[in-house]
Amino acid sequence: MSGEHNTRRKVMHFIFLQMALLQEISRVATRYTKLMFFYQRNRIINLFKEIEAPQKERPKVFAAVAHITSVEESNNPEKGAEKIERLRQTIDGLLTSFAHCDLTITIQTLPNRHITAYLPEYQIKCIQIQEGPECDPMFVEFRLQEEFVERVEKFDWFLFIEDDIVLYDAFILEKLESFNRQSGYENAILYPNRFEMYQGTKRYIDLTIDTELSWNQLSSVEIEGVKFAEFSNPHSAFYCLSRKQMKEWMKSGRLFKNQVVNVGPLESAATFCLLECFSLYKPHPSNLNYFEVRHYDSKYSKLHPEPESPYTLSAVNNNSHTPILKGS
Repeated sequence: MSGEHNTRRKVMHFIFLQMALLQEISRVATRYTKLMFFYQRNRIINLFKEIEAPQKERPKVFAAVAHITSVEESNNPEKGAEKIERLRQTIDGLLTSFAHCDLTITIQTLPNRHITAYLPEYQIKCIQIQEGPECDPMFVEFRLQEEFVERVEKFDWFLFIEDDIVLYDAFILEKLESFNRQSGYENAILYPNRFEMYQGTKRYIDLTIDTELSWNQLSSVEIEGVKFAEFSNPHSAFYCLSRKQMKEWMKSGRLFKNQVVNVGPLESAATFCLLECFSLYKPHPSNLNYFEVRHYDSKYSKLHPEPESPYTLSAVNNNSHTPILKGS
């Protein structure tokens, strides 16, 4: 019986040995095959490559930047260092976001009240500086409307931006086109949410500055899973209108031009003057980051540092201690 048992055991060992060998051969063969496919990848791509890149018409974008400094900052780059960096970031954001477009950037300012001479050489070459007649610096932003009106037939999009707002969104035009086409409101335009970065936290400042804020549930819309709503404080220091929207604004007569209609002249020129013609929407709190711009400052975060706000976000737990990793 023991001899028969030993024979049976040897047979089983032999069978499992063969199975293990087959498994190992299969594993090695699979690895070898994957490597061969990997090495043939470029040949396959070249075999089926497109003969030429599809040609797409480049949108024409006119970006007007409102920029004012003190006389001291204008004459002394050390005193103006903070303003120089802010404007540099704003221009770089435009160059990044509209690299696929035909972009024209104009800086609307006053004589001896700007720091454009201290910008990097590559930025100086791609901007137009317009020193308008002397006026109250707080009303310079209203002049950007006239720049848009004069060029309404030459460009597809008209972007207003203050010199401390940074846009990094190469899909901004696609987002605006989608909203304009599908919102269901002929006079609705989309504004971004503003945020600041302060000590590693992201604060949506237009929602943390005032706690008595509200969203219009009645007129909210949802487009392809993204929700938008009218907001009691739509200010963003930024707007971007299509040529069609610009012409609609011109037809309205622009009665709010040079009129302080809410808070102050800056907010009126950047936001509230458009309410005479449009309904202003922002991405809803359920998807705040769908369309956003950075306020390149931290003053509002310092004024309103409450960490418990649902509109103050952090990717890490700020209460945790830094771990000490010991080597083996």
